[in-house]
Amino acid sequence: MPRGIKLSEFEKGQITAYHEANKSNREIARLMGRSLDLVNRFVKNPEEYGTIKRTGPANKLSERDKRRIFRAASNSTATCNKIKKDLGLGVSPETIRRAISKNTNLVRRKMKKAPALKEIHKQGRLEWARQNMNTDWSKKIWSDEKKFNLDGPDGYRYYWHDLRKEKRYFSRRVHGGGSVMVWGAFCRRGALELAFPTHRLNSQRYQEILETRLLPPWQVLRQSGHEFMHDNAPCHASFRGPRSTRAWLHRHQVQVMPWPANSPDLNPIENIWGILVRRIYADNKQYQSTEALQEAIQQAWGDLDQEMIDNLILSMDNRIFQVINRNGGPTDY
Repeated sequence: MPRGIKLSEFEKGQITAYHEANKSNREIARLMGRSLDLVNRFVKNPEEYGTIKRTGPANKLSERDKRRIFRAASNSTATCNKIKKDLGLGVSPETIRRAISKNTNLVRRKMKKAPALKEIHKQGRLEWARQNMNTDWSKKIWSDEKKFNLDGPDGYRYYWHDLRKEKRYFSRRVHGGGSVMVWGAFCRRGALELAFPTHRLNSQRYQEILETRLLPPWQVLRQSGHEFMHDNAPCHASFRGPRSTRAWLHRHQVQVMPWPANSPDLNPIENIWGILVRRIYADNKQYQSTEALQEAIQQAWGDLDQEMIDNLILSMDNRIFQVINRNGGPTDY
């Protein structure tokens, strides 16, 4: 019988019979024409004969080590290198990363931006939220400014790297290659016309934008009880002298909604800016001129659908609830 061939069921039966007849393993091997080592292994443990044991490398981390790692990683920005150093572990950072990845309660996420809120800010937000629990949000005009860079938004760039292909690289010019400042506003009835200020906004330039972009639709919207929302930026809230923004708004009978300080997460237009950023810079797109970027912004703004706008306005009730529930803290928006 050739070496390396496993015992058949018939041969197993033969060995068992010979063994019960008190024949030695050596004699059984001679009678059957099989190796002594093969007969020895079968006789020693007939039930496990033929099974493959997959032992694998020994676990480098004890259960106690794993619990320490999980505690160190929980809601932490610590890297695997830092966890290794802090805990004095004699394993590689990759081993620590694998251990964390197997814990279903720990997920690697990018932290969301949130306003830096002092206690006075939280109190103001909480008071504002309580005052607006029954507000009709469909009668608000939401506005804000946003800067867009030619090279794309600030922050990290991620992509799925196919190891069979060349790596992709992201190049950024000095100061992002240039930028475009945009003023935008929207309400339940749709988006207002964008403005592209070419200089840094002051009270006078801001009023010029309101003159051409807000006042035309305002003549109709004011009749249905709409209010205008803008934050407390200096050019929005200037109040000294006849040329102040507050005086301008009063002269044109624009009702302004009071707004809590440091509260971009309560303004749904911030979500619209995020949508525009994803569309404008899709697939790492960059622009060679401010004119091309401005055209892309106009296109993306014009493509905003009413259902999305309606959903953002409807989200205000939940934002109010979260502010109250979190004692003025940041919302998930």
